[in-house]
Amino acid sequence: MLGTARAVIFHVRASSTKCLTTDVDEGSLVITQYQVLGNVQGTTGVQFWLEDPKKKKLTSDLNIDSTKDSSHEYKFTAESYGTYTVCFANSNAAIAQISFEFKHGVEAIDYSDVAKREHLMPVEKELRKLEDTVTEIHREMLYVREREASMRNTNEATNSRVTYLNALTVVVLLSVGVWQIVYLKGFFKSKKLI
Repeated sequence: MLGTARAVIFHVRASSTKCLTTDVDEGSLVITQYQVLGNVQGTTGVQFWLEDPKKKKLTSDLNIDSTKDSSHEYKFTAESYGTYTVCFANSNAAIAQISFEFKHGVEAIDYSDVAKREHLMPVEKELRKLEDTVTEIHREMLYVREREASMRNTNEATNSRVTYLNALTVVVLLSVGVWQIVYLKGFFKSKKLI
């Protein structure tokens, strides 16, 4: 949902909460940046928290301070694959406008810093970025392939269970039909109708 490296600007209604989710790979660098926009100075009455896939809070800001113009930032390395959740709760009586940016994987890496550290030329820097992007896409494709195989196995197992259930249903219906014929035949013989 939040795969791009551009900020998302949205509104959180008064006395409500809005949460956003995204899937993150294990070991990926994650950077979140958020800011309450508008004419609010000082504490804003808006809460921020970030949860891992096990619903454990990784960080929280119970009252976002907007005295400075820069956005707040939180960086971490994902310990496990899963859906990470970011929530904003507005305890004010007015709508809060939030600017939020979520970067992970290749888009979270500062390649200018990598180029300086490894003395890379601009072309080499771009090639490194492309290589990392291709590696990430390849890893995601392998994951999709694994999930497809797992889902196919589940589908085949379910289909075989449905087939067995259908066969059992036919046997039960035939048994009930035979029992009804035998019972009614005996009933009518006892009443001397046949």
